[in-house]
Amino acid sequence: MTARIPRRAALAAPAALLAPSAAPAQANWPERPVTMVVPFAPGGTPDIGARLLAPKMSEFLGQGVAVENRAGAGSTIGTRAVVQARPDGYTVLMGSISFLTAPLTIQPMPFDPVETLRAVCLVSTSPYILVVRADSPARDIAGFHALAKAQGAKLNYGSAGNGTPLHLGAELYKLMMGVDLTHVSYRGTGPAVTALLSGEVSMVFADVPGVTAHIAAGAVRPLATLVKERIAQFPDVPTMAESDGRLADYEVYTWAMLAAPKATPDGPVMRLNEAARRAAQSPEVAQRFAELGFDYIGSSPAEGDARLAREKAKWLDVIRRANIRADL
Repeated sequence: MTARIPRRAALAAPAALLAPSAAPAQANWPERPVTMVVPFAPGGTPDIGARLLAPKMSEFLGQGVAVENRAGAGSTIGTRAVVQARPDGYTVLMGSISFLTAPLTIQPMPFDPVETLRAVCLVSTSPYILVVRADSPARDIAGFHALAKAQGAKLNYGSAGNGTPLHLGAELYKLMMGVDLTHVSYRGTGPAVTALLSGEVSMVFADVPGVTAHIAAGAVRPLATLVKERIAQFPDVPTMAESDGRLADYEVYTWAMLAAPKATPDGPVMRLNEAARRAAQSPEVAQRFAELGFDYIGSSPAEGDARLAREKAKWLDVIRRANIRADL
């Protein structure tokens, strides 16, 4: 299986981003610091991405970019804060795909992420990975499948929160494999991994940047990645799709996407897009992205909006088929 190598997109902005109509707003904005809300506790993909990007974005914008963690309710607390913020570009979201999926699992839906947010930049994507403690009886993914079949609901798994793709991905695994597992929700990947290390849960469906250091230290064992191709960071770790024929179409990944309230003008959005892409392509940040498993995308706002619409349709279908509901 060929390892997936992080892509490097061109830094130059599309001509559409430099349209004359956006120039006056771009020239005057920002005039004060920007708050980048991360809707999770420290330690997961969006938090890591935000803290890598914010200092460099501050340099390019000429104003401070402060990272603020607002965790809880599967990311909906922090996301709602951005949705309800003044649409002037000074309050933005750095979220994983959870800011899209979590509201879709709540009845009634607290807000429609596609209708209330606009993409600034899909900065990167990142694969998910299934990890267990180093002393787990599951030595490999085949052993995990057997353990899940034998113990079922006696096995509990930690996720980054209700309605997050780590939750949905585990539930999809249950449906495709015909097994049962017990879900334990945490306020992000960091707390979920801490629970795994302490023995509170048996396994964690985690994002790669959030567990890379623990894998390197030998504290946790990676069993399978949740994307269809093996990844460069762990080329010897099989994919879920290759581990069992029933999982041939199994794929779950996350992203680091910068988003803003829907009515935010093009000027601030374009400036933020440029700053995020330049920051991600700076040598020191690009190196860390590669080390941590961030696959750089650097989308335009329009491309990001299109991705949001496609992913919403995909995950709504999964949520309905799996009858997933989170009353948060």
